[in-house]
Amino acid sequence: MAGEFEIAREILAPHFDAVKDVYAAFCPEPGHAPLARAAETKFVIDPKQHDTERHFAACRDDGLKMIFAPQIVDLPVDTLVAILAHEFGHALDFLYPGHWVTPPRGPGLAVWIGDPSATKQGRAWRKLWEDRDTDRVEWAADGIAQAVTGKKLGYCGPCMLQCFAGGVERPEGLR
Repeated sequence: MAGEFEIAREILAPHFDAVKDVYAAFCPEPGHAPLARAAETKFVIDPKQHDTERHFAACRDDGLKMIFAPQIVDLPVDTLVAILAHEFGHALDFLYPGHWVTPPRGPGLAVWIGDPSATKQGRAWRKLWEDRDTDRVEWAADGIAQAVTGKKLGYCGPCMLQCFAGGVERPEGLR
């Protein structure tokens, strides 16, 4: 069994590192430093991830660790990379809490606003950020992925997995 995990790690690592490099080098606005904290994010392969609602991947809510089911490497590369982009969206959302604004309802492009603690309005936004429901957290990850990659994520197939080629916007209530 350990061999299966090591094989999954070997297959996933180059894709993970490539997506991580894109996110860590992203400058959210002219003159702003890259969002280098993304480079701190690591991953583990854990077969228990496959027994959860989303089956293939999760990001810890500090943005520093992602957990992948070994079966993720059996997915098409487009799907695998789209899932990584989504999970790194979560990582930037958690590593830079409240620094992104998303549409008030539903999915859409995330916009960098910077440190919310600097203004009264920003502190109010940070409180709203902290009180988000699951759908808003998921839509934020997609919106951040779109801001960083320039590509809109869709959800494809019977399992509604992330993809770059078509699909539909993440439906409300998708787990």
